[in-house]
This record gives sequence, C-alpha cells and structure tokens, in this order.
Amino acid sequence: MPPSMGWVFDWSSPGSLSCVMVSDTDPRLLRMQEDRWVATVIGQLFPAPRGLDVDVVPKVEEWESSAGREIPSIVTVAFGAYDVSERAFRENVERVFDAQVDRGNVWIYGWEPGTLTIRAVPAGSPEAVRKQGTRHVADLISGQIPAKQASQLTVDITRWIDDPQHPKANTPVEITVGLGTLDVAAAELRTRIERTLDTALAKTLPDRTWLPEWSFAHTNTLTLVAVPNNHPQAIRKRETARLQAVVEQKFPTKRGQQPVEVTIGSWTSRPGRDGQPAERPETFTVTFGAYDVTKSETRDAFEQHADSLSDTNDWNYRWDEAEGCVTVTAVPKLPTQLAFPAPGTPEFDEFMELARKGIIRFGPAKGGGWLDWDMSQTPHALIGGKTGAGKSVALSLILFPGLYDPRTYQLIVCDPKRTDFTWTPEFPAVVRFAATDEEIYEAIVVFASEMDKRQSLLNKYGRRNLQLLREAVARDEISLRDEDVIPGRLILFFDEIADYLAKSANKDIEELKNDAKGLLEKVARLGRALETNIAAAAQKPDGKILGMQLRSQLGERLGVGPLDQYESQQILNSDHGTRFPAQGTPKGRAWGYNPKDGYQQTQVFFLPDDTIPVPWDASATILGAKDIARTHLAELGYVEVLVPNKDGGEDTRWVRPDPPDEEPDSKPGEVPTRDPAPTPLEQLPIAPPTDVPATGSPPVTRQHGGGPPSDNGWMDSFDFS
Repeated sequence: MPPSMGWVFDWSSPGSLSCVMVSDTDPRLLRMQEDRWVATVIGQLFPAPRGLDVDVVPKVEEWESSAGREIPSIVTVAFGAYDVSERAFRENVERVFDAQVDRGNVWIYGWEPGTLTIRAVPAGSPEAVRKQGTRHVADLISGQIPAKQASQLTVDITRWIDDPQHPKANTPVEITVGLGTLDVAAAELRTRIERTLDTALAKTLPDRTWLPEWSFAHTNTLTLVAVPNNHPQAIRKRETARLQAVVEQKFPTKRGQQPVEVTIGSWTSRPGRDGQPAERPETFTVTFGAYDVTKSETRDAFEQHADSLSDTNDWNYRWDEAEGCVTVTAVPKLPTQLAFPAPGTPEFDEFMELARKGIIRFGPAKGGGWLDWDMSQTPHALIGGKTGAGKSVALSLILFPGLYDPRTYQLIVCDPKRTDFTWTPEFPAVVRFAATDEEIYEAIVVFASEMDKRQSLLNKYGRRNLQLLREAVARDEISLRDEDVIPGRLILFFDEIADYLAKSANKDIEELKNDAKGLLEKVARLGRALETNIAAAAQKPDGKILGMQLRSQLGERLGVGPLDQYESQQILNSDHGTRFPAQGTPKGRAWGYNPKDGYQQTQVFFLPDDTIPVPWDASATILGAKDIARTHLAELGYVEVLVPNKDGGEDTRWVRPDPPDEEPDSKPGEVPTRDPAPTPLEQLPIAPPTDVPATGSPPVTRQHGGGPPSDNGWMDSFDFS
C-alpha cells in the first residue's frame, strides 16, 4: 500500500462495512485518525472499574478545518454511572486531555450527570483567558500544599473584571480557594500561601492588591479580593507585611518553631509626606512564639528595634509575659524641649503634690506616662551626664520643691566644686550647706546622726517606718511624749560626689573621706523607712571611687545626654546611654532606671536657676527656680534679710518673722481697731549660720492649714496631715 494512502472505514450501513482507500490528506481519513486518538485518551482517563460494567463512549460531535487539518470542536463523553464526584478526578481528566489533545485551541469542560462536553474555543477568547487564569492560580497554590494533601485543593474564580473595555478584562478580582480539611492553622503556612499569591498575581494585576480572608469551618477556605493599590485596605496590607518583615528580621524563626506573629489591632489614617494617603498601625500585638519574653534582654531588643519603625510617633509597650506577647500602642513623640510648668497650672500643682509625697517628677517618659523618682520605693538616686547635657537642670528639679515650700522637705547640700549650687543656702529648706572637705564630712556626720535619732524614735514607738508612725498618731493609737516630734523628709543632696571621694594627697583628708564613705554606705542601707534620702550626682561615678556597695545602693539612676560606653555602664549599668547620637540629641534627653519600671527614656523639664529667655523661643521668658521660690516664700510670710558671711561680706537669707503680738485690749473674736506695727527689719530672727550643725528636722504637726506659716521657729513645720 502506497504510504500516501489510507483506508477509511464506514459502518453506517446496517449489516455492512465499507472500506475506501483515500489520500492521507483526505478529511475523512484525518477525522478518523483524530477520532481514534480522542477515544484512546478518553479510554485511558476513564478506566473500567473492577467488577463493574461501565460503558464510556466518546464522540466527536463537531469538526473544524484549519490549515489542512481536521480538528474536533465539540467532543462528548457519555460515562453513564461512572463516579466523577471527586474534583481531583475531573481536574486530572481536564489536564491530561489538554496536554494529549493540544490542537492550538483551549478546551472548555462542561460536566453534567452522565455526560462530559468538551468545547474548543480560541486561545485569546474570554473563556480561554479565564480558564488559563484559574489553572495558573491553582498551580500557584498547590505548590504550597504538601503533595499528599493537594487532592483536597479547589480553586475557583468567583468574580472577574467583566468590562470588555477594561485593559485587564477577564482577569480575576475574587478568588475562592477551598482547602478541605487541610491543616492551615499554622500562621506560617497561611502567610507563605498569601505571599506566594501576592507575588504571582502582581505580575498579572500590578495595579491591584489582594486582600485575604480565611474561613475555618467543616472545610477551610481562603477568599482573595482585589482592590486598587491606593485603597486604604491595600495600604494597610503592605504596612502589615512591612511590620511583619521588620519583626522577623530581628526575631527569625527556625524550622519547626512557632513563628513570631504580628496582629494589627487598630489603624490611624493620615496624609503621608508625599501627600498620598497613609495608613499606620495605632495598636498591634506581637506574639513571640519560641522566644522567651521573660528575659529583659529580649524585651529590650524588641523595643529598641521597634522604635525605628516610625519617626512620627513613639510606642508604648505593654508586656504579657504569661502569654509571650507585647501590645504596642502609638503615642505622641517626646518633645525635644519642655519648659517646667508655670506656677498656678495644674501640672505645677501636681508636681508639688507628688513632691510632698516623696516623688520627684523629672519629665514625660517615652511611650507615655512619667519618669518619677519615688523615694519611698527607691530611696537613693545617682544622676550623671556630661557637662552641658542638662544634668544640673535635672538636679534642680530635686532641690526645687523644698526651696519653693520648706514644708515639703529639708536639704543638706554638698557642693565640693562650688559651681552650680552655691546659691541654695539662702532658702530655709537648706539646713546645711557644705563645700570644703571638712564641711562635707561634718554634713555627712549630721545626716547619719539624724538617721540614728529617727531609728530610735521608731524603736520607741514600735513602728517600722515614719509614715506608719504618723498614721498611728493620726488615729490616736499612739500619743507622742517627751516632746517627741515626727521629723519630715531629709535629703542629702551631693553634687559631684566622685570628686569628693577621689583620693587625696593629704593623709588627714584621705582618712576623713574614708570615714565619710563608710557613713554614706551605712545610711544608704537604711534610708527608706527613715525618710532620709541621698541624691548624688557625678559625671563619671566610677565604682572604684564611690565603692561598689555605695554605688549599688543608689538604685534610682538618671543618665542625661549622650554617654560613652564607660559612662553609661557606670551611671546606668547598661549601654542605654550610648543610644543617643553624639550630635542632635535634645538637651535634657535622658535615660532613667529603677528596679520597678526598668529603663525609661525621658525629656527632663527645663527649669533654669534664674529667669531667662526661653532657649528655643527668644520671644518668651521662663521663670527661674530662684524667682519662683522667692515669690512663694514671700507669700508664706518669709522675709529676705542679709547676714554676714565669713569672708566679710553679706549673704541673703529668707526668714520668717515672729507674728506681732495681739493688742492687749482685744477680746477673743474681736477685730483690732488698727493694724499692728510692722517688726523692724533688724529685729527679725535669722536662719542658723551654715557652719553650725543642724541637729534635726523641724517638728511635724498633724494638722496644718493654708495661709501664713506658724510661729514655732525660723522654719515652718512640715505638713503630713
């Protein structure tokens, strides 16, 4: 038989077979060959089930002629009772038929009970594009699912761009992915699926973002909806991905470990720097998986890393160690400068009210709240920083409440360098000022002696601390006797303590300093119950100079301004002070630490000694601590006088004159007929000289109202009622 010929068989006549030899280009031969191939492929796809007689009949219903070829355009497959309920089976039929009967068109499959209809459509037609898009997405997703579980996967495009004029017509805008009972509870797997789809779909629709929505019921489902890239939800998705990536960069997850997961709680909308819409997390929660958040170094590492996420706000961190997570909330940024609140404002009144309770407020804390030194919790403080960073201003905040109102507490001021605090003796709360080595030693002796007296008082009345003793007296559980009084708080204020304790070439002075260090170590152990506190300042508080025991007792720490590694370790016991850049750090920016709150960043209130123009606004003026305190002392009835000093000059002192005697003929409740004559200036009592040791604190009264001070001495009583 010639190779260019072939037989065509015709069974159409009943009871007979017609055989005709035709050319190999004859349409009848071409159709017969194509029909046989389709039948072969269908036969392989629908194998006869064992033990069942199921007849599967394929038939080419319509043909097309193209470029000398005969191509099926419609194929039907009658499969009767054949079980085609499994989607995986149908998907396999479609994929194999597509590959085996590839004729340059695209096959569209219509499954109906007992029948499969296969139609050929042009490759660029809407139906073809949609089918290929569905197949492409399904392949992307199945690549993320283990092979043994992929049989449960279903992918349906449930919404398309139907507008034929749209440049992306017939592309999906909603995809539904059925995952059956596959275990997709692991956030890591869900995130991987989402990211893979994002990358792939962005190539098809680069102007759209896909929003995932997971549904967990008897079957697990992922629905993806496309929105424009500038849609708020799209912006939020990108921001969430950025945040997740930033966290994962610092806390990577090893294979088999529970991953670190970021969940956004709430958002805030505002214009970005380029004027475009911006969505920023307002609150978010980070669950740390395998990381141990009970470790302070883990928490600190996260906070330091997260601080870099935004330059428009700060973050507040609320740790839940039991759950292994942190809730992060956006809060306003710390100001770069902050004036001390003016007298008469609620902020000023709150500052003074806290001081009367033994709490010094340094300024707002980064992340919200305040950096406060509670002397009842941490009795002694160490403040350090380079010259010009704002250390002296921070120290003035400790001094100010006593200077402003002597009823708040008393001060023993030691200033060995005689630079920043030589002006303090004029104020009544400063019961002793010391500058020379001998004066400072004597001041420390006085301080230690006062502590011993207070301890004896507590032992006498059987109470653990002075506040409990006050409360017992207030409830009339205890009556003070033997002219006993309950003293108020006493602060040993020590500037440049390291300079004083540094070794001296003079043996006598060196011995004096060693004795002073021993006394300081003793009193530092006992200050909380006795309300005797130490506020020490040093640029470099080297433990070899201060002594490790004394330095460890100074539990409240404040490091002002940028510090080098050595300084930060000496002041803060950490490297936090090195985190400020050497240039551009606002003056007064500081790190604080106490055992209760850990490390906190703050902007220290700016309170100058003297009234000056505001450094950041020359058109305004800020009152100095001296002027504020002097004005209030005058309101309390104190008078400014001059007293001779040891150098032959005169120093200013604020004293309270004795109240004038009442007229002899006045009766109780009767108003005097004339104002009493003022007391001559030269007859006013004066404060004790600074070189006379103070023997104790002024007495305390259990009830003391406002108005002018009482008449029981040169300094007013404390008010602890």
